[in-house]
Amino acid sequence: MAKAAEVTVAIIESTSSTAREIIRRIGDGVPELAERITDRIFKEIPVYAAGAVAPREVVLQSVKVNVQDAFDRLAGRKFDLASAVMTGRTRAQVGMPLADLLSSFRMGYDETWEAMIRASRLAPAIPAAEVVNLSRNWFHLHNLVGDTLIHAYREEAQHLLLTRERERAALVNVLLSTDIGLATVVEVADKLGLPVEGEFVVVAAATGLGEDPIPRIDSSLSAIDVGSVWHLTQDALVGVLSLEKASKAAAALEVLGRGATGPVGVSPVFTQLRRSSWALGLAQLVLSRHPGSTTVEQFRDDPMNVLVASAPDAAQETSRTVFGALLDLPAHRRDLLLETFVAWIEAGGSAQATGEALTCHPNTIRHRLRRIELETGKNLTRPGDVAELVAACHAWTQLPPQTWNR
Repeated sequence: MAKAAEVTVAIIESTSSTAREIIRRIGDGVPELAERITDRIFKEIPVYAAGAVAPREVVLQSVKVNVQDAFDRLAGRKFDLASAVMTGRTRAQVGMPLADLLSSFRMGYDETWEAMIRASRLAPAIPAAEVVNLSRNWFHLHNLVGDTLIHAYREEAQHLLLTRERERAALVNVLLSTDIGLATVVEVADKLGLPVEGEFVVVAAATGLGEDPIPRIDSSLSAIDVGSVWHLTQDALVGVLSLEKASKAAAALEVLGRGATGPVGVSPVFTQLRRSSWALGLAQLVLSRHPGSTTVEQFRDDPMNVLVASAPDAAQETSRTVFGALLDLPAHRRDLLLETFVAWIEAGGSAQATGEALTCHPNTIRHRLRRIELETGKNLTRPGDVAELVAACHAWTQLPPQTWNR
């Protein structure tokens, strides 16, 4: 852009005298010209007509400045692009589309050039060859100012985007990492565009070195009308999903599964936004169970699992005592016995139904149950012993497998 400016400055002198004569003829007509440009802008560009950019008086003043700057550049009286830079930045700050901004400047240059053509034809008419040469420089100025606008707009828009993303990340971090009061929740929810009450889940997705593990997930969720806010930490992408209704949880999990590049843990559905910190703990607990995979799993929301999650260290130590020597068996044998026990509980204590579920003979089920009794020292005819083993199995299924290694 700097080189283009140098070229334009170099050629401007060849037509500066013609430009000064035309500008002299326009004279006091600049305010009227600015009015015409402003009228056209407000008529043809809806975002201006809606008042979303600035009041008409403010836009009119900006147009006057831009017209005078264009004349000064064309006449060689000055050559600075500060007004174009300022306009690009201020329009980015109010969120005006770049295409509309460029259209407004095109209209300004069109109307101004028409005024210059009319002035050149006043007696004595300026030779056509001189006007053609001047048009070349007007074209250079138009392009240079347009490029300056685009650069300033994009630079400011990028700055605003990064600032807003940092602010949103900080707000999400507050929501997820602390036990905050209702007043703070209301303020944070308002800034993030979330309801205070509704249907929510918290997501934790493993990442490495700050890489996004679920690219474009926010837009993918938006496509199914699920709002989301995210915060990327050193080792995980964490976010809050606003489901609107609990039945959308399955669709959200499907979207997460399609985009995930690593394991993803999801909390149970909860209805109070202030419980996001609690939900994050459950999502992280599920996440830790699947290192190195692309599994998307939601925490099973039952009282025993929640109890385990509330005090995982105590639950694990107690479960070690309950399992006893069962944990010392080879992994494949240990897992088979625990799978059989869980299936037996779900089958209501029926060896026949358990065998059907696991596709093996009922006597095989009974043999495995006796082996569990032998290794744990528990008696499966005593309800208290069964309850202890059930609680220990909840800890086994919910806590990370690697933490059970002795």
